[in-house]
Amino acid sequence: MPFFYNYEKDIKACLEKAGAEVFLFDTNLHAHSLFNKLLMFYTKKLRDRLVLNYYEKIMAGVPEDVDTVFVIKGQWMTDEVLRRLRERFGKADFRIYQWDSIATFPDQERINPHFDRIFTFDPVDSENRKWLYRPLFFKKEECVSSDDKRYDLIFLCSMHTRRMQVLIALKKLAEEYGKTIFGYIYVPKLQYIKEAVLKRNPLYRGASESLHFDSLSMDKTNDIYNHTRCFVDYTFPQQNGLSMRTIESVGHRCKLITNNRHVMDTDFYDPANVYIYDPDNFFIPKEFIEEPYKEINEAVYERYSLEGFLKDILLG
Repeated sequence: MPFFYNYEKDIKACLEKAGAEVFLFDTNLHAHSLFNKLLMFYTKKLRDRLVLNYYEKIMAGVPEDVDTVFVIKGQWMTDEVLRRLRERFGKADFRIYQWDSIATFPDQERINPHFDRIFTFDPVDSENRKWLYRPLFFKKEECVSSDDKRYDLIFLCSMHTRRMQVLIALKKLAEEYGKTIFGYIYVPKLQYIKEAVLKRNPLYRGASESLHFDSLSMDKTNDIYNHTRCFVDYTFPQQNGLSMRTIESVGHRCKLITNNRHVMDTDFYDPANVYIYDPDNFFIPKEFIEEPYKEINEAVYERYSLEGFLKDILLG
């Protein structure tokens, strides 16, 4: 799987806690060295050879009798690599999870057929391709909800013009309602110089106090989550899958304000806890923010935890 925000360590620890022996490897080859960072610029023949060599070294250190090969995303995995994995681990059950949609990661249409069971976070891809639908997860140990709600609304994200527009509208609404808001948008320095300094993009002025050159640490992020009433989420039109922020709102027992209508098809959806907004006509009812969170069924809550995620993927 790609090593990302320490999710790989959490997944490994969760499986080991359940009694499994786990061999964990990073599929993000380009993250390992400057040489590998240039992978996308190599000829296909050279790139495929480097990828195969990488996986052959991995396979040599793993017993042949493993019972499950579980891959997340599988970027850079060539058909030859997948064939060799099948040869090496002939008795294993092969499972893959895609946390990107086909629109974002189209190469999965080549990769996924090599697996016995295919899971996706995208409900439309699931329906169209007959893959198994499974949303993302939250980590229970990070979800320590507090009665001390410092923020009525939070909006945390990386830089995009549409997100800035949502944040500016959200700040205006919060001021009108007399509500507290925490906005944090990560923007690369070069992008800021280009847009805010050289082009004088007015959006950057409107959201300037929420722009930061460093990402929030996970500890700081979770502290904010645990003292928040409502998460605000923006999903791009081409994305149908529920964002990590959406699932984390379940874990932290916070209300969710999102533009992704697919959340209405989930078993945790309750209009008392989830409000669907229109980015082109931004509005949130004041009473939605003020009314208390409505507890969801505990079995539903558990299903969206990391433990529930792995149970669905590996035992389903």
